[in-house]
Amino acid sequence: MAATNEEKRTRTNTFALAPKAEWKKVCLIELLDSAAAFVNIVTYHRRQAYFDDDQTRSDVWNAITKTEIRNRFQPVLGRAITDKMLDKCDEQWDAFFEQLDDYSDGEREDKPGVPGYWKDDGKRVLKACIRNDAYTVEWGEHSRIELALGSELKEKYGIPLNQRIRVPIKGNPQYDGHGGRLELVYDRSTESFTARQPVTFLHDTTRATDSSDEGCVAAVDVGANNFVAVTTTQGHQRVFHARPLFDRFHHYTERISELQSQLPEQTDSSRLVEKLYAKRTRQRNHAQDALVRHLARLFSGWGVEAVYVGKLDDVREKHWSATVNEKTDLFWAHGRFRRRMQTVLEGECGVSVEEQSEAGTSSQCPRCDEGTHVSRTGDVFQCGGCGFEGHSDVVGSENFLQSVVDGDVDFTGERPMARPVDSGQNGPERGHRKVPRLEWDDHCWRQRGHATKEEPTNRSTHEGNLASESGTA
Repeated sequence: MAATNEEKRTRTNTFALAPKAEWKKVCLIELLDSAAAFVNIVTYHRRQAYFDDDQTRSDVWNAITKTEIRNRFQPVLGRAITDKMLDKCDEQWDAFFEQLDDYSDGEREDKPGVPGYWKDDGKRVLKACIRNDAYTVEWGEHSRIELALGSELKEKYGIPLNQRIRVPIKGNPQYDGHGGRLELVYDRSTESFTARQPVTFLHDTTRATDSSDEGCVAAVDVGANNFVAVTTTQGHQRVFHARPLFDRFHHYTERISELQSQLPEQTDSSRLVEKLYAKRTRQRNHAQDALVRHLARLFSGWGVEAVYVGKLDDVREKHWSATVNEKTDLFWAHGRFRRRMQTVLEGECGVSVEEQSEAGTSSQCPRCDEGTHVSRTGDVFQCGGCGFEGHSDVVGSENFLQSVVDGDVDFTGERPMARPVDSGQNGPERGHRKVPRLEWDDHCWRQRGHATKEEPTNRSTHEGNLASESGTA
């Protein structure tokens, strides 16, 4: 019997602001002009520090303090918009430094440009990012938006301190739900205001009950030796191999510990230690982000509508050790991975993502349900009851999927092309011998020696390029 469920979707509403009173139009323009000035001032100070050879990356971030910029603009923009504009500036510089590091490491061909000013033809680009608690939208006979302002603007335009500016809006919202960060832009050529509002909404869906359902469900088992193993209700399976990545991560960890032990007393860090920390994190994040994009392409091609991601809390409690802790918390960064999955799959692909416990999923045979006479050695799972032998993380993903959907799942569906990429490491796997294993080559996830639709030959590391590839297996 089908089970009713709710899933989250994120879409964008676009609508126009239509202030009838001239003073409201001027007030909004002044708000957006101040937001653009905010960005340009932060950008100026950070650019000056960046182009000064005597300055470090930390000096760039601290070129203008957050307290200083808040005190200057909060009276006009208000606290919520000021904080959101700070986030916007930090996002631009975060992206720049990440791309710059990729260029320095040879992972990017073109050198990225330093963040520029919000200007066009010598004039400021009138734009602001508004936090979701700094505005409200009401649709109806008299549709309107209410925006928070700073005390100086309110006083200047006669708005009571406990009220917001109210502006009529035009348009038909396609999506109704909880709004996210609003982007408001004024176009000088058309003298018009445009708002873009990301909306997260809930709707009823029918969870897949067996492999014959039209909707496809995927289970993503989070591992340590392998990043993830994936199984769907249509029989698709993949393993993403992570040992070389972890070995490199662990090497950086040991080197950092060695350097920290040599530091003078009461000194916590050094420029070299910070550089190694940043490089270790950057390499991990790059592989993880590419994995999420790869999964998004696969799920799109397979028609996946819902994804369940393994929750590691119970696993850590049962199998805690220093090595497991390093793999699951530091190297794997499970919380970041889950957030990236939600951002990309829910926000861009309309696929729901839910976290469920995967404890015990690798300790039971997926063929005979035997749990007493099973053993796991590395990647090899063996059942003494029925003689089944397979990949332990694939076993985990199969059992995990069975635990989150109703009815039996047929695991004899897709069994394409690939042999294990490294049989010496992965061992004999009679049950999962044809499940594709993918490895990270510092550019993308691919089967060793293969260039397939899902592992394209384009080796660009730019996330936009990865997202635009449409091929799927």
